[in-house]
Amino acid sequence: MQEHPITTSILHKGLGSLLLLLAIAIQCALLTLYGDLPLSITLVDSLLSIALFAVAGYYLWYVQCTLHIMQARVAFAVLVQIACIAGCSILLQIFGLEDWEEFSITIPFRFLFGLMAWIILSQWYASRERKSEAEPIVRQMEEKTAPPPATVPEEILDRISVKDGTRIHIIPIKEIFYLQACGDYVTLFTTSGQHVKEQTMKYFERSLPSPEFVRIHRSYIVNTEQILRVELFGKETYQVRLKDGTYLRASSAGYKLLKERLSL
Repeated sequence: MQEHPITTSILHKGLGSLLLLLAIAIQCALLTLYGDLPLSITLVDSLLSIALFAVAGYYLWYVQCTLHIMQARVAFAVLVQIACIAGCSILLQIFGLEDWEEFSITIPFRFLFGLMAWIILSQWYASRERKSEAEPIVRQMEEKTAPPPATVPEEILDRISVKDGTRIHIIPIKEIFYLQACGDYVTLFTTSGQHVKEQTMKYFERSLPSPEFVRIHRSYIVNTEQILRVELFGKETYQVRLKDGTYLRASSAGYKLLKERLSL
């Protein structure tokens, strides 16, 4: 069930209150001028009539959202007008403000006035219903036609800082032989030795320059300038030999990526 457009908007609440006051003033003026009734009686009469109409008009939203047959809506509108007129007549007679003869003269006016207001309210509800149903479709179309958000490129590293106790080592990437995953850490094998960095392999895969660095295995990222040769080792398994004599295992996907990066 869709939310009621009046209760969900402060603006609609304010405008609705002003329109109710305007309807009371118009009905009071017409009853006074053409019904030849005292102002005090027509004012109470108008307050009761519009109050009953306002209650019925509020629930019209929920009826309209579930009742989609036009003939049923018309029949419901007529029944509401009859109920509002009958209810107002009963209340006025209970309070002793109007007798039936005086009231019966104004029934055609009350019916037409109420029906006109009901049609206006019904049309406004229908427009709000169509708008609420169209919003998701419009939003989906905008999402489909909107250009993809500009992606901010990852910062390409030219050096890596590693903290070792109270010291911080600055390692130029050209001094790195390869990187190895070690749980939540990454070990950098460099010309100056091994250094442990609290970072992920995914981060280095994105941030190290390509094609100089290639992830040849889920556990290894290698500096291609340090590669001496690549050897087949078993079925769909390869070994990458570095210039320092180190052998690194390369997966089938890693080997294909290495070939692409090296244009082999």
